[in-house]
Amino acid sequence: MKHKKIELKNKIINHLILNGKKETGEKILLKSFKELQKSSKKQPKKLIKLALIFSTPIFKIYKITIKKKKKKIKEIPTIINTKKARISLAIKFILATLKNKKSNYFYIKLHNEILLNLKSEGSAVQIKNKIQKQALLNKHFFYFYRW
Repeated sequence: MKHKKIELKNKIINHLILNGKKETGEKILLKSFKELQKSSKKQPKKLIKLALIFSTPIFKIYKITIKKKKKKIKEIPTIINTKKARISLAIKFILATLKNKKSNYFYIKLHNEILLNLKSEGSAVQIKNKIQKQALLNKHFFYFYRW
């Protein structure tokens, strides 16, 4: 059980690395943990797990260009099988949405986004829902999926 907690923490830190410096990712995560502790009575690790659960996608959409027919783009949905890939994609969604938000400190942005994801109002959750709708609209392309 402890191995999974350490693995999740390391995965988040690895996504937060800036310019090859792991210390910056650790500092950002620890500061956001402290902000989460101040704002809620629950443990910050559980809050981050819940935020990741709400923003984990099931489908991923690949775009394939067909060069023979005037460069048409087909969006083929695929199912993400492994939990590690789902979690890393959820972390990428959260961090991608943070770059667009305005604030002086990155850990404050991370704290706010985690709290919004807990309420299912965050932009990472909206991205996940948009991808799922798109995958269900293009489900006739599932024949490309190799079972």
